[in-house]
Amino acid sequence: MGFREEEVKYRALFLDMDGTFLDFAAAEKSAFFSAMAAAGAAVTEREYRIYSAVNEGLWKAFERGEIEKDSIREGRFGLTFEKIGFSGDGLAAEKDYERFLAEGHELIPCAREVLEFLAARYPLYVVTNGFAAVQRNRLRMADIERYMTDLFISEEIGYQKPKKEFFDRCFQKIGGDLAPSQVLLVGDSLTSDILGANLAGLDACWFNPEGKENGTGARPDYEIRSLTELKELLGEGERL
Repeated sequence: MGFREEEVKYRALFLDMDGTFLDFAAAEKSAFFSAMAAAGAAVTEREYRIYSAVNEGLWKAFERGEIEKDSIREGRFGLTFEKIGFSGDGLAAEKDYERFLAEGHELIPCAREVLEFLAARYPLYVVTNGFAAVQRNRLRMADIERYMTDLFISEEIGYQKPKKEFFDRCFQKIGGDLAPSQVLLVGDSLTSDILGANLAGLDACWFNPEGKENGTGARPDYEIRSLTELKELLGEGERL
């Protein structure tokens, strides 16, 4: 969808991290293979696809409020081991996986340049469902935490995206007179980021670099393929 013709101004931005500014796919894949090697399992792309499906299913259940976050930690490797026929310690593999994942800090193309541009103009708030220790370490290692005014992580907030309560708690922590209508959320997940923005009354920008179809009920106000399009979207002249 196209950008609005009039100049769009916001008082703050809510930014998802994984898949939006941090290349989570690369970090996740590397961490999986490292954790499986530590567990003594010889795996291929097939096993990684099985793990990815298990993990995605658990995260979707968490977003819907069907399970607690600890269920993801406790179940994803155990379930994967069952499906691939490997008799290993799922909890030990989880610990290794989180340790390796916390070191993954690859950035999406142009992420640093765009964050530098945005941070000079808006307060930036991270909004993420990731595990707190993992996310904080990845932001530090990527050297982008310094651009952020604050970090809102579901594990610390007490609610998860897309729940309205997650965003209500964010605004409580920010304080002042900032209203949801004055905030733009940028994220890659329709079911977590965009739906959450819809429920909380924020405008939403869907980062969709692969040009996926929207088969959900979530309604983005904007859609971009590259992070550099944020500059044009926000009415700041030429693209980066």
